[in-house]
Amino acid sequence: MAYKIIIIWFISVIIFNKFTMATDEIDSFKSSPEGSLSNIGKSKYIKSNNYMVVTADHRATKSAIRILELGGTAIDAAISAQMVLNLVEPQSSGIGGGGFILYYDAKTKNIYAWDGREKAPMNFSERVFLNSDGKKKGFIEAVSGGLAVGVPSLVTMLEKAHEVHGNMQWKLLFEDSIKLSTEGFVVGKRLSKLTSRAPHLKNQETAREYFNIDNGGLLEGTLKKNLKFADTLKLIRDNGSKVMLAGELADNILSTVTEHKSSPGLMTKKDFSFVKPALTKPTCGKYRKWKICGMGPPSSGGITILQILGILNNFELSSNNPNDPEVWHLFLEASKLAYTDRGYYIADDDFIDVPIELMLDEKYLKERSELIKKNSIISNPQKGKFNNDSTKYLGIDSTSEKPSTTHLSIIDKYGNALALTSSIEFMFGSGLMTSGFLLNNQMTDFSFYPKDKKGNLIANRPEGKKKPRSSMSPTLIFDTEGELRMILGSPGGSQIICYVAASLVRVIDLNIKPENITEQPNICNRGFKSDIESGVIGDILTKELENKGHKINRKNMTSGIHMIYKDNAKKLYGIADQRREGTAYGL
Repeated sequence: MAYKIIIIWFISVIIFNKFTMATDEIDSFKSSPEGSLSNIGKSKYIKSNNYMVVTADHRATKSAIRILELGGTAIDAAISAQMVLNLVEPQSSGIGGGGFILYYDAKTKNIYAWDGREKAPMNFSERVFLNSDGKKKGFIEAVSGGLAVGVPSLVTMLEKAHEVHGNMQWKLLFEDSIKLSTEGFVVGKRLSKLTSRAPHLKNQETAREYFNIDNGGLLEGTLKKNLKFADTLKLIRDNGSKVMLAGELADNILSTVTEHKSSPGLMTKKDFSFVKPALTKPTCGKYRKWKICGMGPPSSGGITILQILGILNNFELSSNNPNDPEVWHLFLEASKLAYTDRGYYIADDDFIDVPIELMLDEKYLKERSELIKKNSIISNPQKGKFNNDSTKYLGIDSTSEKPSTTHLSIIDKYGNALALTSSIEFMFGSGLMTSGFLLNNQMTDFSFYPKDKKGNLIANRPEGKKKPRSSMSPTLIFDTEGELRMILGSPGGSQIICYVAASLVRVIDLNIKPENITEQPNICNRGFKSDIESGVIGDILTKELENKGHKINRKNMTSGIHMIYKDNAKKLYGIADQRREGTAYGL
């Protein structure tokens, strides 16, 4: 079966188009579980003067707008939207997972980076995803069940951020999600299709029943209630995030994880006490005249995006052709080098001394750029070398996150801005469901092997109380006057980094109007073959790049860029990637 979908919401209008996705083979499912347009199509956007919201579903966007209209800040709106997304887009994110926030405070001009990444249970070992023969477990086997679940941290992060940035009462931010859970929400085409093709839900009793797996999944257009989730939301509304760490909800999470029949987890009650979302410093750098800020470790997004752009800073990329093969040859080679460094050096910096300053040093990135040739490719990319003993013997990690995440971009009437990327990792996470919500499988973002083929320890190897590396890339961009100009991020697994970096190249270097950036084919190199999105435009680009030696992999690429752009006249543009169900609205 095949399908295509485009949804953009203008208050009450939803536009559906047909989109395609393979359904039968698990290999296809693993590489593109959330689907993409085979024909990229026309982008959709909206303009406003005061505030703007872009989320993955029109009901979440509507909820966030309602909060902003009541005088709420960007974090208030994000919390309300995230709870709705947990209900209507359960395959991508939710309170059973984690996330990252970049928050800009317009009054103080400060940028806050909030780390809500899940930690591994303290009893986690480096061989947890290996069979007795030393070979790694199969993908579906590893993902499914309690062993893959990290301690959920999203609600705790949201509450801590709300204490700093919010101005509405916490309890008011759950009204829409509780109402929809109780009265029911209309199942959309995308959720209906995805529940018909999730192999790891078949053996998870609670999720199998809720998503109607035995009868082919949820039926589009039907009303679906989630009364257990409504009860959970009420507990969080009335008691705060502490109920996720102790008491009934925590007990339900623990029993669901540890009592799984085929893959019981290692989580204990004590592991919940280690959940302490961190307020950290953003990772910022300069590209052309712009200041780019992203998340630092355990996210690899900020560093790797800045490495790609820092390498490209040494080239002139201006072109009248948005798909100029010369530009995208340089981009692919830069991303190849950046992803190679990522694979060696980036992991949880509570465990690994990540050489951030060295990796982003202008002289170092200039040296990396000199490895790139105009008419040929780097066939065997090597890591950069630093005078840093702690990283000297690290091995390569080629772990690839799956494209099942959500991103929200919000700017409120006060000028505060938020970029929130959250996830339960794989589509429908671990498949385990408790108290009305799904639990993550973020532990599979660790390297399955603790050492590489040369016997070198991998930085992103599994360890107790460690956070797995992430590619989530909430990003804020400022001009030379310090004015906030762009808020963006995307779902898409390890390709998120390329989706965000390519969007910035298109706006900054190629002068593509922000509202048109998602009309271009996605393109990425993660250290190996180059990926180019299927479609006519990609066909032309592929031929030109193959002439330079690129080995091209054509595929559907499930970006979900959600951008807010502020022009010179301070008019706001909300852009939602048409490859998913993204929606934008503002006033």
